[in-house]
Amino acid sequence: MTFLTRSMCNKSKASEALLLDQGFKIEIFDRISDVEESWTIMSEGNDIFFSPDFIKIIENYPASDIVPYYGLVTFDNIPVGIVYFQSKYVTLKENLRKSEHQQRSSFQKITEPIKQAVVGSINFQTIICGNLLLTGRYGFCFKSEISRDQQFYLVIQATDRLNQYLSKKGIASGLILIKDFFTEDTPAAGEYHKGFAKFTVQPKMILEMKPEWNTFDDYLEDLKSKYRVRARKAAQKAGDITKKVFTADDIANHRQTIHALYKNVSDQAGFNAFVLHERYFEQLKEALGDKLKLTTYWRNGKMVAFFTSIKNYDVLDAHFLGYEPDENYECQLYLNMLYDLIREAIDCKASKVDMSRTAIEIKSTVGAVPHDMYLYLRHTNKILNKTVETVLDYIKPQDEYIYRSPFRDEL
Repeated sequence: MTFLTRSMCNKSKASEALLLDQGFKIEIFDRISDVEESWTIMSEGNDIFFSPDFIKIIENYPASDIVPYYGLVTFDNIPVGIVYFQSKYVTLKENLRKSEHQQRSSFQKITEPIKQAVVGSINFQTIICGNLLLTGRYGFCFKSEISRDQQFYLVIQATDRLNQYLSKKGIASGLILIKDFFTEDTPAAGEYHKGFAKFTVQPKMILEMKPEWNTFDDYLEDLKSKYRVRARKAAQKAGDITKKVFTADDIANHRQTIHALYKNVSDQAGFNAFVLHERYFEQLKEALGDKLKLTTYWRNGKMVAFFTSIKNYDVLDAHFLGYEPDENYECQLYLNMLYDLIREAIDCKASKVDMSRTAIEIKSTVGAVPHDMYLYLRHTNKILNKTVETVLDYIKPQDEYIYRSPFRDEL
């Protein structure tokens, strides 16, 4: 505990929370360039999604109505943490969609009008600690000497500081959302997150790669017979599909088609808080170079699908995708994309494939395993904050998923 000893050694947890202010300073910045040197030092070797190269793309080519802010935490003027924020006006009725094909019980049908009335009344400027474009804990990064609970306490202080900063600009924030935490990352219950409602939505799907998978056939051999057959049938369905990996120039030249394919998928999401900037993919390719791969699928001379992947140190991250719905159904494009991700992970020796949220069941059929992630929500108005958990019960997805176990060594 090098730089924390003076104020924190031999203190109880109760007094520790009071002492967190002593020696710490939190500053808020509008642009990454204003804090880039310290941000680079703190994020170095941590995660590509904390890197200034990635964050600048979101700042310069923002998804709809997302405004980023940056918090720097110092201790005795030494950087010890960074906090990434996004501010957005959330109109829940526009962002939350119901599936026309979703089965509903009689009770759900009766209560649907009540739910829609509640949803329609929720419109707030929201502070997000984290990144709406990603699934994962991309809201803050601290030096290892600061404990998990201390980090969360400092994040809350940074969030309050941003709220004050925005108030001076005439922006009144209603909701504060801190996202996403694996079970082992969640802070201990108590004063550190007093007033926040803890909840979970869809799990993050992760495929752990086996060292012995040197080829895609090695992966197939580890599958149960029915899942090997499924993979081969999917390949047959896409027999007349050709693929091309795009350069930045290719992406720019096909910008509108790529965006339209992306919108086909994003518009069908149960909850969609944003729409990507049309130039997002080409700018991301320019910034990340070979770390980003955009693979396109073609049929009869027409682009019918694409997916993006990002090599994040030893992890292959599935990023955004898009497809023509009819072609997807006929050629099983989405399932083939998952298999192509696994091929890519084998080729680049990734330790795991992060498949993010959504499409839980189909991702489990290729071997991905669900990992629960938790979020924390609070309203800045103490009276309205008492209703947060009730509102969450109305709006959280109620879908049930079947998790498959495709490998032979699994029950």
